[in-house]
Amino acid sequence: MSTTKIASKKLLTIAPLAALGAAVVNAVLFYIGKATGWISDTILISPANEPISVVPVIISSIIPTLLAAGVLALLNRFTASPLRVFNIIAAILLLLSFTNPFVAIPNVPLMMGIWLNVMHVVVAGIVVFAFNRFTAAE
Repeated sequence: MSTTKIASKKLLTIAPLAALGAAVVNAVLFYIGKATGWISDTILISPANEPISVVPVIISSIIPTLLAAGVLALLNRFTASPLRVFNIIAAILLLLSFTNPFVAIPNVPLMMGIWLNVMHVVVAGIVVFAFNRFTAAE
């Protein structure tokens, strides 16, 4: 964990790449989940009241990644150790996100909830790795 500032221009490059990476990995995981039966077509997701599709998986991978980049940019502006603070926030939000499938999806099967949480870990892992590894100021 760095105690130095990040390079904002690097973040502008890395954030979309991280979002793309998270979306691709989670799309693959979605189709693996569908093929194994871990993601069920019988469970309907609100508000569309339809089975989950790859589109919300991709959106749910891209938007949090870009929001995380915005948070890191703000932390870089207002704190002395932006990555350290960012990593703490990311860990807390990841832990809190584990309740989401079980709260937001009525009657979600356990394995589906766990598989969706694996996708949360993918987004958090890619974001934390990419931002820590590739945004350090020189």
